[in-house]
Amino acid sequence: MSSHNEAARERPAQMPAELVRLLLGGQTCIVATVDEQHRPMTTLMTWVVARDPQTISIAIDVRGKALANIRQNPQVAIEVLGDDLCYGLRGHAVVEKERIAAAPFPCALVELHLEECKNHGAEGVKFVGPRYHFAPEKQHRSAVEQAIFAEMKGSAPTI
Repeated sequence: MSSHNEAARERPAQMPAELVRLLLGGQTCIVATVDEQHRPMTTLMTWVVARDPQTISIAIDVRGKALANIRQNPQVAIEVLGDDLCYGLRGHAVVEKERIAAAPFPCALVELHLEECKNHGAEGVKFVGPRYHFAPEKQHRSAVEQAIFAEMKGSAPTI
C-alpha cells in the first residue's frame, strides 16, 4: 500500500474550479522564470488563461527575457492574485506556438503543465486582487485582448 504523499505525487496537480474560472483572461499574475545564472526573474503578465484544471496558456513577448529563460529552463512559477484567491502554481513550460496571430506585437504561446498548485490564502484574511482597466482613449485594446484570449484558450474548460 502506498502512502498518502506518494499517491499525491502520482496525481497531476489541478487547479480548483474557482481558480480556473478566474483565469479565463485578463487576470494579473506574477510569472517567475529562471535566468542563465539560475537567478529568479519575475514578470507581471495579464495574458494568462486556464485551458483546463491542469494547463495554463501564457502569451509571452518574444523580445523579452522571460521567453529566453523558458527556452533555457522550462521551470516556471506563477502567483495568481484575485479577490479572495491567492495561489502559487509551478510547472513545466513548453512553447506551443511561436507567434500568436491576434497579438499586436510578437508573442509566443507558452503552455504550462502544472506540477503544483498551492493555496496561499489564509483563513480570516480578505484579499483583494489587482485589476487593470483601459483608459477611454485605449478602449480599442479590449477587443484586441479578447481576440488574444480566444486564440490562447483553445477548447473551453469544462468547469
